[in-house]
Amino acid sequence: MEHIKSKGIVLKEINVGEADKILKIFTKLKGKISVSAKGARKSKSRLTAGTQMFSYCDFLIHQGKNYNIIQQLEVIHTFHGIREDIIKLTYASYFFELLDSVLEEEQVNEDLLLLTLKTLSVLEKTNRNPKLIAKIYELRLMASIGYMPEMFQCVNCGGQEDIHRFSSRLGGILCNDCSNKDHYSHKMSRGTWYTIQYILSSDLSELFKFDLDEKILEELDKITQSYLAYHIEKSFKTLDFLREVQNNYE
Repeated sequence: MEHIKSKGIVLKEINVGEADKILKIFTKLKGKISVSAKGARKSKSRLTAGTQMFSYCDFLIHQGKNYNIIQQLEVIHTFHGIREDIIKLTYASYFFELLDSVLEEEQVNEDLLLLTLKTLSVLEKTNRNPKLIAKIYELRLMASIGYMPEMFQCVNCGGQEDIHRFSSRLGGILCNDCSNKDHYSHKMSRGTWYTIQYILSSDLSELFKFDLDEKILEELDKITQSYLAYHIEKSFKTLDFLREVQNNYE
């Protein structure tokens, strides 16, 4: 009998039968794995608190030939504050839908796990604009899985002057002389350019310590949406729901 002992966060929970759950957990040591949580929906179950979406726990998991079963868990943090705000909850749900879509089974990525935990902590404990938090998370996630955009020199000629456009197809910035290499590239101000550089190069402890004016944030949003759509090629249901929620609050 083999066991996995690892910290991890619950990405997804699916009810099975009368009292069980199947979970997707993003673990530090084994990456994304599916596990069975027997009896987790019973009111007196010792697994209840740690088998909810967003719960970060220390798990002891029996690893079978065709299945994994949670034996024990110790809750580290549940991010309960996120659940008390519909906007924060929807953004966090989107982060996990995105994360689940880009992670392969048992793909270890500790940096991405730490980024996710930091992002949830900032979302829960601060009043920072969740849209900016989302843009930061999207860009750092893309870099973490191998889609780091080139933001320091033109992707076509290597120049560093007159940079005013971003190409999702080519994967980075274009100078004026090379702007015709992608007619669908996005106009980008110097402020947006510097912001993306900061996001991609900053230490995790400094990553969320800035604000943006609305114009730059909107420009950043268009660029990140385009970049994800080109490379991920997937639509996200939580984004559609987020737009509905935000429209109702406006």
